[in-house]
Amino acid sequence: MPYCGQVGVDADISVPARLIAEPARARMLVGLVGGICLPAGDLARLAGVSASTASGHLKALVAHGFVTVERSGRHRYYTLANADIAYALEALQVVAPEIPVTSLRGHRVAAELRAGRRCYDHMAGDLGLQVTRLLVRAGIVGPLRAGATADLHLDGPGHPLLDRFALQEIGGSPRRPLVRGCLDWTGRQPHVAGRLGAHLLTVFLDRGWVTTRPGSRALRLTGAGESVLVSLDAGVSAAWEAG
Repeated sequence: MPYCGQVGVDADISVPARLIAEPARARMLVGLVGGICLPAGDLARLAGVSASTASGHLKALVAHGFVTVERSGRHRYYTLANADIAYALEALQVVAPEIPVTSLRGHRVAAELRAGRRCYDHMAGDLGLQVTRLLVRAGIVGPLRAGATADLHLDGPGHPLLDRFALQEIGGSPRRPLVRGCLDWTGRQPHVAGRLGAHLLTVFLDRGWVTTRPGSRALRLTGAGESVLVSLDAGVSAAWEAG
């Protein structure tokens, strides 16, 4: 029988809900999910509002700790305050109604984001889920749940993934979770986030396995990257069948 007595409330979710509920602010936040810095003018264009209106919205987002701002000369650049904001926005997109796409360019952009994109500082979309499944099947990452941490196993028998992904070199602040599940809004499954997710994106970019698209958070898997993933997937499948 459920308990109906008085209980403490851990967090007042109505505060961020009211902040995000304003459509212009929501569009600004989604524009920053890729972990990039944007000037106020670009965010105003994304939101479809005037510069003065955008300034008021950005002040509210900064005041509530959703974004941070840095000044460079006469310009101010805005970015999401932390990964938790990105996780929350990505999860909300899972339950939000899709915005109808009415142009060829819109269809192209949507397809690119579904194929692969940055979610703050890690990979998302089909690409992020593909890498996540590979790590889980290899036994390197434990089962993932959205919003929860998972185990990372680097002390077992050597596996090609350990070297190819340079997993012994994961850095970052120990205050940040090593592995965390982030709900993918296009794939409806958790992809790898946390310090491991950030590390993997850096490795994929540095080794030319993915490239970025100008003015977009979309990521494109290169021919070299596809070859690496196909080879590793075959190796994991062979080890799975042999085991």
